[in-house]
Amino acid sequence: MSSYDDVLALASEGLFEEALQAADEIEDPFERVDALIEVAFKAKDGREDVIPHILERINKSLKKIKDPSDKGYLYSKLARFYAIIGNRNESTELFNRAAEEIMKIKNEGERAIAMAILAQNLALTGFVDEAIGMFNEAFDAIISAELDYRTKLDVITEIAGLIESAGDSLESRDAIKFYEMAFDIFDKLRVSHRAADVEKKLKMARTLYYHGPPEVRKALLEGKYNHALGLVEKLYRDPQDRFIAMLEIASWLKQTGVPEYLDVLDYAFKLFEKIGLSETNVQRAAAILSGMGELEKALKFAIEIKDPEARDDALAAISLKLAEKKDFLEAREVAKLIGDSMLRTRLLEEIAKIEKEVGWEP
Repeated sequence: MSSYDDVLALASEGLFEEALQAADEIEDPFERVDALIEVAFKAKDGREDVIPHILERINKSLKKIKDPSDKGYLYSKLARFYAIIGNRNESTELFNRAAEEIMKIKNEGERAIAMAILAQNLALTGFVDEAIGMFNEAFDAIISAELDYRTKLDVITEIAGLIESAGDSLESRDAIKFYEMAFDIFDKLRVSHRAADVEKKLKMARTLYYHGPPEVRKALLEGKYNHALGLVEKLYRDPQDRFIAMLEIASWLKQTGVPEYLDVLDYAFKLFEKIGLSETNVQRAAAILSGMGELEKALKFAIEIKDPEARDDALAAISLKLAEKKDFLEAREVAKLIGDSMLRTRLLEEIAKIEKEVGWEP
């Protein structure tokens, strides 16, 4: 008798016909469908020919499942698969069916968790705003549920974990929204270790904002810096993208006190010497370098920005950073490069204020 793990092991080895045969031996229809959906995910890259057979088996087994919680879970997971293979209509239909099944769940705690699982699958499908809305609905549902405090706390913690997990699987700019939600919940629950973990992920997502895919962030969290750089080389063909990604990684390493950030920065600029940058990437480079305190390098990019407003903003940020470092003469020199007279005046006043606070005299 085969198990869920047996089926996945066969599919992982590319033995899809054997995996389907093993799935047929699983007695529990829920476990069988769940395994088949995982096989479908593995088959989508290179063995599309077996997908119709997998879906046929899934639809046949789904008819035997009656529990609304099980059906809601499987429908939402299957909806994610259809979205990935490009069938958005079927995906939307299945998400709607999942939501209908979830509303049939009588236990309020189970219903809230099922809603959160649906939200997680929506997020992984790319329906970010819908996922945020569903997570909020799940949270509101458990808050208003007539359950004891301990049970509510457990369910809320599980929902927060699902929100965090959704963030882990998304590009940085989308992950930020989910990490902010998860951190807020863990922080309010005073689950300090979980809040600290999510806060670190949030800071990383903000640092690797432009080029922060899940696998690169995961490698950096695990301290695998060379692996993260290797992934950047693999994922980004455009050398401009690689350059910006390397700057972001260097910024993160500097924030976390890893001295190798200098090596990454050096490597990035060796690449830069061979390429040109678009206006957008010039602005991004100036902002990243300014943020990490590499002000001399940032200034070289800032003065190359063609858009007057963006150029002034970049110069103002650098000038303020210099003032915060008590390099007031340099701060004023950079401020004088700003074209907008009102911004330049406000900035010089701010520099003077900082000088007064620290008791600096020219």
